[in-house]
Amino acid sequence: MRELILCGKPVSAFSILLSGTPQPAERTAAAFLQNVIRTSCGVTLPILPSGGANTIRIGTEPPASGVRWDGFRIRTDEAHVYLDGLIPRGTLFAAYGFAERYLGYRKLSSDTEVFSAEGKAELPANTERIENPTFEERRCDWVEFQKDPELCAHSRLFSLGEPIPEELGAQPDSPWSCHSFYQFLPGKEYFESHPEYYSLHNGVRHSCDGGYGPGQLCLTHPDVLRIVTENALKRLKANPGARTLELSQCDNENYCECDACKAVDEAEGSHAGSLIRFVNAVAEAVEKEFPDVLVRTFAYMYSVKPPKLTRARHNVIIRYCTIHGCFRHAIDDPACEKNRETMAREITGWGERCDRMCIWDYLTNWCSYLTPFPNLYALKENVRVFDECHALQVFEEDHPSCPGGGLYPELRAYLVGLLLWNARLSDEEFESEIDLFLKGYYGPGWRELRTVMQIEQAATKDRCFSCNEEIDIGLCYYYSAPKIPELPRYMRRNYRALAYQPILPNHALLPFCERMDEVQACFDRAEAAAETDLQREHLHKSRVSVNYLKLFCMPHDRDSMSEEARKRYEAEVKAFFADKEKYGLHYNIQTDVFGQ
Repeated sequence: MRELILCGKPVSAFSILLSGTPQPAERTAAAFLQNVIRTSCGVTLPILPSGGANTIRIGTEPPASGVRWDGFRIRTDEAHVYLDGLIPRGTLFAAYGFAERYLGYRKLSSDTEVFSAEGKAELPANTERIENPTFEERRCDWVEFQKDPELCAHSRLFSLGEPIPEELGAQPDSPWSCHSFYQFLPGKEYFESHPEYYSLHNGVRHSCDGGYGPGQLCLTHPDVLRIVTENALKRLKANPGARTLELSQCDNENYCECDACKAVDEAEGSHAGSLIRFVNAVAEAVEKEFPDVLVRTFAYMYSVKPPKLTRARHNVIIRYCTIHGCFRHAIDDPACEKNRETMAREITGWGERCDRMCIWDYLTNWCSYLTPFPNLYALKENVRVFDECHALQVFEEDHPSCPGGGLYPELRAYLVGLLLWNARLSDEEFESEIDLFLKGYYGPGWRELRTVMQIEQAATKDRCFSCNEEIDIGLCYYYSAPKIPELPRYMRRNYRALAYQPILPNHALLPFCERMDEVQACFDRAEAAAETDLQREHLHKSRVSVNYLKLFCMPHDRDSMSEEARKRYEAEVKAFFADKEKYGLHYNIQTDVFGQ
């Protein structure tokens, strides 16, 4: 069993002590530690309301000055260990942190925990360790985080799905809504009588009826500013505990091109010019009545470029979105032209144009859920960049309803929790955590998955990957004669992969496909080495990603195949569809929404 020495004494000499009136999260922390110590060290520590010569004391100390937000402190004296946070959530995190650091515990996924029953660890007397998160708010909407509040808590994340109960520390009330213009000047109420309140785009006024628009507001119209400000103040008066007011553009490109808006944007060198001037004016009015409220708006799509002249007020948060970037390479990778010319300049520019920033980042390929998406190492570097920009909040958008997402969505989710808590994780620590996850999740053949990761990285190092990267033929293209410039392409909501379908020429994963035999052999060896049904299941689910790539994104010419080869291929296609159904997978965001 694992040997644990606390304050110079064996852990068996200790009991677990709660305060006289413990919070629900503190009770959870005590029960959790009792279980981990029993499993790892072979001793069951009693949980006591008082007394004990040597104790692990949970939530009994006054707040420590160096702790902020939901951070925590682990402290010892000659006889006791103290686990405390500023809030119950932080105290629970102290218990998690203690178990991870000194007992080798990890919560890898909803169905996998790691307990270490080997080795030795020591926490000496008269020591203090404070851990604070890099970002005040940390969110990810991956499907397992949506469904499993316990996993969300272990990952130190805020939930966007199932609420985190008090037993798991709850979380501060901080709404994460967006695309809110229509809420303050609803088109259904005003558009018919005042179309001039809404954006003039390509010579047509577009109403604001919901989060998707279809239009925006005319941000230089004085009546628009007056009505939006009045409604914003009404909302805050109706919600006296609100800390943030969301005032952001709708999800479309129909920005206003009226003479006044156009003049402002041309002077500012960005469509963000009229937006920030407008939001500043509302924020100034908000501050007079609600000095502690922050007004949050987007730097997204047409407004992503910072304005040249106007600076966001001190009570405005700029929510910068990375949707247009390359996710294979870091934002500040000088070798990536796409990021060098866009995101690197923009995020630096916004740092000079605002005091407060938060980030909306993307973890998946919306055009092809199932195929590999090699973003793990860029994710690490990008979170570091977010920290260097002093971002307060980070949201990593993923699949909220589909468990797919490349080769290893569970690993990516695990790393998101680690990185958003500690953006300065060293390269050595990062690699160590990857190894720990692969070993715990996939079993003895985990090194084969490491090899697959290395192949993925090597095969894609010279390619850019957007979060709308076309890998399969799930999009429709429209052609016209004569040719119409900028004719759009569309994701097919009824797309269904078919045997022998044509492949998309020159897609970004073709170099990976060229090494498909190596990848499949790695999975074969990993599955042969697996010791449990759960490990085999994890490997099988991850393999669906490369199977899809092999079956539908690589050429299969029926006429040139032997009968035996056709039968083998068609059997593999049939098995893929069975796996897709079993795991509830979708091809892309459109088939996700519409059920394919």
